[in-house]
Amino acid sequence: MEKRDSLRTVRRALSILDCFSFQKQELSLTQIANEIELAKSTTTRLLTSLETEMLVQRDDKTGKYKLGTKLIYLGQIAKDAYQLKDVMAPLMKQLRDETLETVNLYTIDRGKRVCILQFEGYQPLRHAVRIGELLPLHAGAGGKVLLAYQSEQRKQEAIKDLTMVEQNERLAELQQIKESGIAISIEEREIGLAAIAVAVPNRDGSVTHCLSISGLVQRFSNEKINEFKQRLKDVIAQVEHD
Repeated sequence: MEKRDSLRTVRRALSILDCFSFQKQELSLTQIANEIELAKSTTTRLLTSLETEMLVQRDDKTGKYKLGTKLIYLGQIAKDAYQLKDVMAPLMKQLRDETLETVNLYTIDRGKRVCILQFEGYQPLRHAVRIGELLPLHAGAGGKVLLAYQSEQRKQEAIKDLTMVEQNERLAELQQIKESGIAISIEEREIGLAAIAVAVPNRDGSVTHCLSISGLVQRFSNEKINEFKQRLKDVIAQVEHD
């Protein structure tokens, strides 16, 4: 019952955001309550919660509400993500064609790593993940690169199921990854698989995406690993200059 009530509250809050448009950029409490067909008292509680999260903003002079500044920030992230995929696609295809291995673009979703773009390798035996599949942040090259740039709280949350020794080792590794921008995993998440991943910096220096090359561990010799590292760095350099 509690879960159902929480879901209903979220839906009601989202319905408030849907009230706004280019034609209706500012709305009064009465207008919003009528639009979502709820009592003013309930609407006020929802608006207060949204205002606390900076998703709506109330004008003290007029008493009217408008969309909050956090939506500008989230909108820019979404815009950059779509633009990033357009920029990355041809570079990733070329990287796949040159290395013959699978190339993935990952981001963070619900505290997990998720693949949003993939060019599957040409090798007879190759590695591929499903688009949209949620994977852990604490394991695998891609996950570790993303986790390295997150807050200490998120790092602790991601590694909480590891032993204390493993947690300390992983935190030290994450610091090294953050300094270099590159992570390597050898049979870490799956037996027989290896991967190399590099951070894709946002304009503000934060990291919410990473690019990886993955395949069978037998094909990831030290020589190949060094080659793949350089190729990944070259791709990121091209993205940064676009």
